[in-house]
This record gives sequence, C-alpha cells and structure tokens, in this order.
Amino acid sequence: MPQCSSCHAPILWRTSSATGKPMPLDPEPGADGNIRVGVIQGEVVAVVLGPEAAAEAREAGAPLYRSHFASCPNAAEHRREG
Repeated sequence: MPQCSSCHAPILWRTSSATGKPMPLDPEPGADGNIRVGVIQGEVVAVVLGPEAAAEAREAGAPLYRSHFASCPNAAEHRREG
C-alpha cells in the first residue's frame, strides 16, 4: 500500500470527483469521515459530502473515509500557496 511521503502512514489514492485530481485518503473508513468512494462512469472516485449528506450516509451504514490531509501531522508541508 502507498505511504504518505512525510509521515509514512498508509494512504489510499482515489480520484476526486470534483477536480479529477488524485486525493489521498486514510485507508480505513472512520466515524468522522466525509468522503464516499464509489464508481461513476466506470471510474472509482472520491466524493466529498457536506455535513448533512455525510450524517445521512453514516446513519445508512455507508463507509466514509477521511482525507489524509485531515490526519497527517505534516499536512502543511503539502499545501500549495494560493
């Protein structure tokens, strides 16, 4: 499994449905996740859910993932200046 280049934790790469860019996820679903992984037009993608949609998905028992940027202790090193 791939690892984060700064904290070396395992990560799961999925394509963002919004941007088409790679998105690092923590590899296990969690109670505080807000990202649903699914298939859209034959491609496995990550869909970021808003707070209400995430709560509904959790209540329905859907596995939700968390962005690795939310858990990585070195996330600031990977942010781009905007």
